[in-house]
Amino acid sequence: MLRKISAQKNPANPGRELSIGRRSFVQGGLALGAGLLLAQGAAFGAQAAAPSRGGVLRIGLGAAGSKSSLNPFISTGEMDFAVAQSLFDRLTDFDATGKLYNSLAEDFSHNEDGSIWTIRIRDGVLWHDGSPFTAQDVAYSLAYILTPENKADAYATLSPFMQKDDVRALDATTVEIKLNAPYALLPQIMASKVMFLVKDGTRDFSAPIGTGPFKFTHWTQGERVSLARNESFRTPGQPYLDGLEFIAINDAMSRVNALMAGQVDVIAQLDGSLAPIVEANPALHLIRSESGATTDQFMMVNKAPFQDVRVRQAFRLMVDRPQLVSNALAGYGRIGNDLHSITDPDYAAELPQRAHDPDQGRALLKAAGYDSDLRLELYTADAAPGMLASSTLIANQAKQIGVTIDLTVVPPDSYYSGPQFKNAPMASSDWGQHTLESVFGQAYARGAYWNEPDWTSDAFDGWVAKSRTTFDETLRKQYLFEAQKILWNEGGYLIWGFRDLLDAASAKVAGLAPSNQRNLGYYRFEGVSLEG
Repeated sequence: MLRKISAQKNPANPGRELSIGRRSFVQGGLALGAGLLLAQGAAFGAQAAAPSRGGVLRIGLGAAGSKSSLNPFISTGEMDFAVAQSLFDRLTDFDATGKLYNSLAEDFSHNEDGSIWTIRIRDGVLWHDGSPFTAQDVAYSLAYILTPENKADAYATLSPFMQKDDVRALDATTVEIKLNAPYALLPQIMASKVMFLVKDGTRDFSAPIGTGPFKFTHWTQGERVSLARNESFRTPGQPYLDGLEFIAINDAMSRVNALMAGQVDVIAQLDGSLAPIVEANPALHLIRSESGATTDQFMMVNKAPFQDVRVRQAFRLMVDRPQLVSNALAGYGRIGNDLHSITDPDYAAELPQRAHDPDQGRALLKAAGYDSDLRLELYTADAAPGMLASSTLIANQAKQIGVTIDLTVVPPDSYYSGPQFKNAPMASSDWGQHTLESVFGQAYARGAYWNEPDWTSDAFDGWVAKSRTTFDETLRKQYLFEAQKILWNEGGYLIWGFRDLLDAASAKVAGLAPSNQRNLGYYRFEGVSLEG
């Protein structure tokens, strides 16, 4: 017997499908972080009654470098992800409040135990070259991800559940997936950031073809990407803009200067310390959204001294989280508790908030054999809001427990591709908002590249596996709590805070509403216009 999961229309945006409508999914709280958008920026996001058409939106972003890529399956930096958001689509996605909706999927259904899923896709969607989007494109995209030689980021997420030969197109609009075991969260995982859809047979991404609101025109690696309006986009009348121009400006202050000088129209990832400059300028708007995004540090558990869990616990106790949020984020955020995904309904909020306790941290270090003689390297850069500032502050806080931290600071555009990333004993990182299922598949899965600390646990894997195979939401929440308890006690991330998403825009930019998913409205610009 098939269990049907139908879709609903989104009354706020009738051109797109709203969240998956099966009662259990909605009650299960897939509205991740709903209600967290701050009023600041909301009025700015309001669209004019008759948006103007035309113009090219110039977008200043950081984290672009010599290894940037147009392959949407490989994460190489914030700018590449922003470009992919305008070129490609997914089967499901998250709206500005974190609510799951069908994007190119029409509906999902599964057999009695959830081991075979059938996905019906939207009809009438066209690729940028005018050819129709079909079920075979979906089958090819998933098979591409599931081919290990392709090194897709989502390989570690999908491979525990399915093999590439287990995905097939039944007809032009129907896909069948046979899973290794029942899996309750397939619609949710298809909305993960790296789960884009590409055209059947795609191997070369130098001139990518997608189904998104804008199509590719030009790329200078690590510097600039130009896109043009997709006249065949499925939402009538959109996009309003003629095109987009993504411009790499890796220095945070230089992005603000470029905005004030009129060289760009919007900038992403505004550092909190620079927000007062934007707020004081009547020609600019601050865009702010509370989020589950983190700027954090991680400890390599396969390197000394962090092979000893007592050292990891000591470092988590030595940091003064309120001071980090106040100083490194300029107050634009909230303290963390060494867990990701605070906006997920199954986030383990019941676990006690870890306090600043340098005395206990010093005692743990002494028990581990380090008595005021520990010295190590922290690899970092100004590659995300608060990253360099938090690293500097943590180095100062470490002195309280007799630890000397030497900072190795590199340029932002070479940070994630640098040889010391994942080779230094401690480093910094930057995560956008994710669901627990998404972050478990990327940051905590065995063998996943973005499992930055290389932390693994059989017990953790067992609880996560149980959570994925149960459709009982109460039981699933219990299993996920046990998994997070292990992370809280033993994990390799030092998650001291969650940062608000801050961006800035010229007052002539309209229709850009904040999103708790990612900066600049999750980098979706089809509803944006240039006014005046």
